[in-house]
Amino acid sequence: MAGLTRLGARHWQAIHDLLRSRERSVQLGPLWRQIHMQLEVGEPRGRRLHFSEAMLRSLRQAAEQASGVDLLVAAPAGTRRETASLGFVDDKVAPQRPDHGFVLVKGALPAPLPALAPELSLRVPLASLELAAIEQVLVIENLDSFDDWQHFDAPAELAGCLVLYRGHGGLARGARRLLAALPTDTPVTAFPDYDPAGLAIAAALGASQLLLPELDERLLTKGCQTHFLRQFRQATHLDGIELGGWQPVWDEMKQQARSIKQQHMLALGACLRLLPR
Repeated sequence: MAGLTRLGARHWQAIHDLLRSRERSVQLGPLWRQIHMQLEVGEPRGRRLHFSEAMLRSLRQAAEQASGVDLLVAAPAGTRRETASLGFVDDKVAPQRPDHGFVLVKGALPAPLPALAPELSLRVPLASLELAAIEQVLVIENLDSFDDWQHFDAPAELAGCLVLYRGHGGLARGARRLLAALPTDTPVTAFPDYDPAGLAIAAALGASQLLLPELDERLLTKGCQTHFLRQFRQATHLDGIELGGWQPVWDEMKQQARSIKQQHMLALGACLRLLPR
């Protein structure tokens, strides 16, 4: 039973579900292949893994030895603290990650959150944000550009924005939840890289405005054609959706065939402008 730590929340949940259901076989997909390889319980027959009554008892015992928990009784649940309190040896099998329900924000924070210096940001639980008090939101694609936001040459209209990092993983889910929960009349501006992936992100966020650079020869020189061409899937997606007022931007992007990163916009002092969708 070497390598048992490879089993995670989905594996323990699958074992829990089987033990609770008292079924005698399961579909032998990738998940159960991993379980069978690690715990060495069950009899593969074609596309299914079969268990006798004795095998189910052995599975329960082997899983308890590996996880620290009787999986007939409990499955991973909630946060890492809650999973640890259930008795799991590996608290990281918790389905709820530490960044679940949080967002990373700066700028004009709604009361009662404190006013921050421009270079500071807060990791905030969504429940602590008074959504009705948020006047407008600016979503920034890249973390370093989020950190450096105060140094961009941005339109004055964005001065009162709650600045939101788009994020990855749990932070990205938190950002999406925040945007979905905002009052429908709250303006949302997206500030991505100037390329197909960036424009696709802005469209997927449901933003009402796009923040993009005024193009000049210096900025275009720093654009990367290779990165633009790699984003062919996003380009195909953009060709198939309604972009409204952003369509001229997409047409211009295709003509220039350059991926221009936010970091170059800042380094070259590019002037940023707003474009409604």
